[in-house]
Amino acid sequence: MAEGIIRLRAAIIRERNRAGEEAIPLTSPQALALRAIVLRGSLRVGALAEELGVSVPTASRTADALVERGLVERTADPLDARAKLLAPTPIGTREHAARRARFTRALEDVLAGLPPDERTQLAASLETLERVLAEQRDAALIGQATS
Repeated sequence: MAEGIIRLRAAIIRERNRAGEEAIPLTSPQALALRAIVLRGSLRVGALAEELGVSVPTASRTADALVERGLVERTADPLDARAKLLAPTPIGTREHAARRARFTRALEDVLAGLPPDERTQLAASLETLERVLAEQRDAALIGQATS
């Protein structure tokens, strides 16, 4: 099943790339970091590292690349003058929205060939997977809180 999800993601990305729409070139980790920063509004590098499941130095280098491209800026943390927050720029917010729209269109194109009953089955399976992942995340958070 995991291999199937990986293959589906690759197919969607190939379909998205076939559309030929211009995009700011980003690696997958950079695109995921941009997504996290846009969706959260702003966050510290440590929180970005946790969100991405990488080390703080790796998250910092990823953020540096986004800053260089003008997609993210470092701003003062109002709660700690020594700390910096990563915040999306207007360009970063627009780029994230454009990437999401391209991905959504590509996914719709891939799924358009499925019969309605298979689309319904797939949607139900994805909801189940999302619920299981949320339960695992919640259990891990509870475990962290009690230790």
